Amino acid sequence: MPPSPPPPTGYGLALAQTLLALAAVCALAWWLLRWSASRGLFTRAGRHVTVLDHTSLDARRSVWVVRVGAKVLVLGAGDQSLTLLTELRDDELTAPSTKPLAERAS
Repeated sequence: MPPSPPPPTGYGLALAQTLLALAAVCALAWWLLRWSASRGLFTRAGRHVTVLDHTSLDARRSVWVVRVGAKVLVLGAGDQSLTLLTELRDDELTAPSTKPLAERAS
């Protein structure tokens, strides 16, 4: 049986293998972080503050509904500020109205 040829040597193959392994590790870490964030893992649950809802208005502004103790607060968040918009009562936390806005105003 003839001897098999020696495996290719050189830095090119080693560099390609290293970059491929690095890309695989980065992809796995990215997927794991996204998966854990979607399930709320690695986050501490507050005992006194609970986020009830959140919506983004644009890239830099959002509205948060949070429960702090017995109070429900609506907060506006901007670039560098957090503003109390209003405080809600528990009976105002029901499902949103399905009436058109014009009908609710009258």
